Amino acid sequence: MKWFSLKLAGLAMVSALLGLVSVQPAAANYPPPAGSATLSGSATTAATGTDVALTLTVVDSAGSAIAGKACTLYVASQPGADASVSQSSSTTDANGVLTGSLYTGTTPGTVQVVANCGNLFAGVTVVVSGVVVPPQAPVQPVGITLPPTGFAPAAGTLWTGIVVVTLCGGILAVGAGCALRLAGSRVKNDS
Repeated sequence: MKWFSLKLAGLAMVSALLGLVSVQPAAANYPPPAGSATLSGSATTAATGTDVALTLTVVDSAGSAIAGKACTLYVASQPGADASVSQSSSTTDANGVLTGSLYTGTTPGTVQVVANCGNLFAGVTVVVSGVVVPPQAPVQPVGITLPPTGFAPAAGTLWTGIVVVTLCGGILAVGAGCALRLAGSRVKNDS
């Protein structure tokens, strides 16, 4: 009996090596999905606590819009726990479009959003930054009013331009872009 079981085991090994005996079932050939889905965001980077508009477009293999296709948008991965997605409806409109919004959450990092439309999938990635730059007030131009020709500026005022100052009977020129106002007085010495 031993000889018979050894011979049978040896035949099974040789058959398996030669591929005569298959122990795995044949894989079924599935057709590729008909059509495609594309998910895009209004921005690829965003600050924490902001919203990013999402647009999902679904077309068939000929490129025509698929209306009424049931789709779900969801956050596939995120750095924190409070990023979320909302969508305008559960099915695509007449143009094959479904819109939504990603709330970036409060944790910096990468948020991945996925669209699942049955056998069609699409995704988009948004990098979330913790740096929030507040909007800057516009810079107001500063007007400079020069005195009319032949007049000196009022006491205590500063003005720009080329200034010529008489100082102790001499002339001192100050370059453009400088502001200078000198005041002096004579002191009488009674000694």
